[in-house]
Amino acid sequence: MQAAKRDLQKIQMLRRPVGTPKETAVSYLRQIQAKGIRFETAVGKDFIRKQAEILNEGKKPASGDKNRFYDDPKKAKKEARAKYRRENGFGARPLWQRVSMIFLGAALALLLSLLGHELYGDFISRKNVTRLQEVAQETEPEEITFNEVQEETLAASGVQVLSWDGKEILPQYKKLVLENPDFAGWLTIAGTAVDYPVMHRPDDNDFYLFHNFDGKDDVNGLLVLDKRCAVDGTDDNVLIHGHNMKSGFMFGALKNYKSEDYYKAHPTVKFNSLYQENTYDIIAVFLSSVDETQDDFRYYDFINIYNEAEFDAYINGIKAKSLYDIPYTAMYGDHLITLSTCDYTKRDGRLVVVGRKRFV
Repeated sequence: MQAAKRDLQKIQMLRRPVGTPKETAVSYLRQIQAKGIRFETAVGKDFIRKQAEILNEGKKPASGDKNRFYDDPKKAKKEARAKYRRENGFGARPLWQRVSMIFLGAALALLLSLLGHELYGDFISRKNVTRLQEVAQETEPEEITFNEVQEETLAASGVQVLSWDGKEILPQYKKLVLENPDFAGWLTIAGTAVDYPVMHRPDDNDFYLFHNFDGKDDVNGLLVLDKRCAVDGTDDNVLIHGHNMKSGFMFGALKNYKSEDYYKAHPTVKFNSLYQENTYDIIAVFLSSVDETQDDFRYYDFINIYNEAEFDAYINGIKAKSLYDIPYTAMYGDHLITLSTCDYTKRDGRLVVVGRKRFV
């Protein structure tokens, strides 16, 4: 009803011409076209049709003519969208806005690409580690006897089938060490995400920090037994490196040891060498640096400790730097483990967790 009234008002607003009916019809149609008048209902449509018939001397107008002067909803919507794009589209904006939008779009695309790459990398890393965990945690590992060729291959990487005291490689690790002779053991911290293989190369600390078990590029890497350590884990101090990943992968969980409550909930570390299962009680958690220009405690140089004075100096050093008091210490003759990861509170900073081995 309201639309019909509006159409009637539009008709009444037209200037009434003087002349023959045909001249009048021409005048009406020209006014409608010049003013861009659009009718919405049959009232307007009938008016247009009547004027068109007068103009054509009683003949019905072509369908295209009668549609020109009243609204086609689909066409009107299409024209409105086109007009909005012309007035508000990218090309209508000032140059500085267009340039800014291009740079912003490129930066966003790059960010999303990097994020996607990182998430995909984490997915692949976790998938690979899960496979290794399944092999290492088999309740009834496959019985494997090394043949002569396999023994020679392992020996070339510094791995002996029998340890110095006659122990065999643990059954759950035989398959892994055959798959990759750089495999040196397994590190676990109960109740945390730390549950990973430890790799070792006698001439390279960096390779497995940026590669996976298969030797393929991996930003997460794996845990690494320091190249100065023996692959059988018999050193006075077993030093293990790992990345502090934001995702919590690898040694990402170690940053939680800055909290004493976290230490109390996770006070032990388990490191199984190729030949023996070992548990360590944590005795110190501290921050340090590997920047040699700084006068800092060089915890990473204490691997083989040759006398009691040197051992005591090391223990006193780590206890003095510990972030909180831990009621356990170590005595000369004890074996230690040192977990080292990046800490970003200082240049070349490190977060270090030291444990004392329990004797079996």
